Amino acid sequence: MKHPLEKTLNDILVHVDLIGSRAARQIAQNPQLLGLVKKAIRQTTALDDDVTEEYDMGRGIGYDFVVPTTDRDTILYAKPTRDNYFTRFVKNGKPLPTQHLSIVLRRDGDAYELLDAWIGHVSPPRPGTEEENAESRPYWENHAVVITSHALQLHTLTKICPY
Repeated sequence: MKHPLEKTLNDILVHVDLIGSRAARQIAQNPQLLGLVKKAIRQTTALDDDVTEEYDMGRGIGYDFVVPTTDRDTILYAKPTRDNYFTRFVKNGKPLPTQHLSIVLRRDGDAYELLDAWIGHVSPPRPGTEEENAESRPYWENHAVVITSHALQLHTLTKICPY
């Protein structure tokens, strides 16, 4: 079921599937995200079919779990639960305080659907996914997700880069 959220700066309604979408999972894990997303949508002028935007919210809003890595970091690769693609994780990393919020919208008829939202910066798609682009591998060779309470498919855990 689609739940109306807010209208963009150019008066286009944005809705979200609060049950089955990636955005729903993010909001369930971090309820303050819903209010932040509404504020960001009000600042958005959506013109393209697919919109990925990053917003500086002007104050600390949480932590970014995608962090730069060095040769001294312990890196692991695994597929998160309910995911078909490997993610690069850093075992000894710490999330960084941030004031940035990122959202992903897709045109849905005369409206937009919120597909994803998270606290932190926009990053290129992970290598190995259908969305992979020229920026993916260089970025993810030097960044990783801080491994905290992520549910992982343990049989996929490896120290060897799978891509």
